[in-house]
Amino acid sequence: MNENKPIALEAYEKLAESYSQLAEGKAENGYIEHPAMRKQLGNVKGLKVLDAGCGPGILAAYLASQGAMVTAFDVSPKMVQLARQRLGDRGKVLLADMSKPLSFIEPGEFDIVASSLAIDYVRDWSVPLKEFWKALRPHGRLVFTVQHPISAFLWYKLSGYTGVQYAESEWKGFGSERVIVPDHYRSFEEMVNPLIDAGFTLLRVTDTKPAEALKGRDWEAYEKYTRMPPFMCLEAVKA
Repeated sequence: MNENKPIALEAYEKLAESYSQLAEGKAENGYIEHPAMRKQLGNVKGLKVLDAGCGPGILAAYLASQGAMVTAFDVSPKMVQLARQRLGDRGKVLLADMSKPLSFIEPGEFDIVASSLAIDYVRDWSVPLKEFWKALRPHGRLVFTVQHPISAFLWYKLSGYTGVQYAESEWKGFGSERVIVPDHYRSFEEMVNPLIDAGFTLLRVTDTKPAEALKGRDWEAYEKYTRMPPFMCLEAVKA
């Protein structure tokens, strides 16, 4: 593994097209994570929002449709291209690495930083959280989703719960090609303490729940994810 290369870059370059096409119809994305993020973000009309790790631009396009002024970025060139196509002239999409300083940000530029299942891929959260804190105006909000620490612990079959650990999984649900996706498992204290250290105040932690619409589409998935939430949504404010 190249320590200087984003760990999931190669995987997401392979997945970009299929992820863009299929994610909104997937139980985990379209019926669990997407609704959780949108509910926590609330009314974004007229607000300046930074979408950090935007992928193919699904969240960015939603934010723009709700009247937000959107700047988005991702480390994957293919994802950036897809996000630009999806967003059009309703926002700006840049190529940037969340694990490094974000030179395009002006201090206090944004009302909200939103990040959908992206910060998990960064081992050292001190870097992105410092940049997000800088990007936000006073009392601006950070809303982001991560893998739920309990679900991820079971999914990766790890030997211990604590700390930050490198992990891999095989993704089978995005097209015919099976792709190995590297990630970082992170215990709950490794989420909360970096937020506090970066100067944020934690406002809310939510275990994600399936949307009711998933009942009719995939009852088995609805039952499964009602018992064991796959993700966690955290909201913090710039103190």
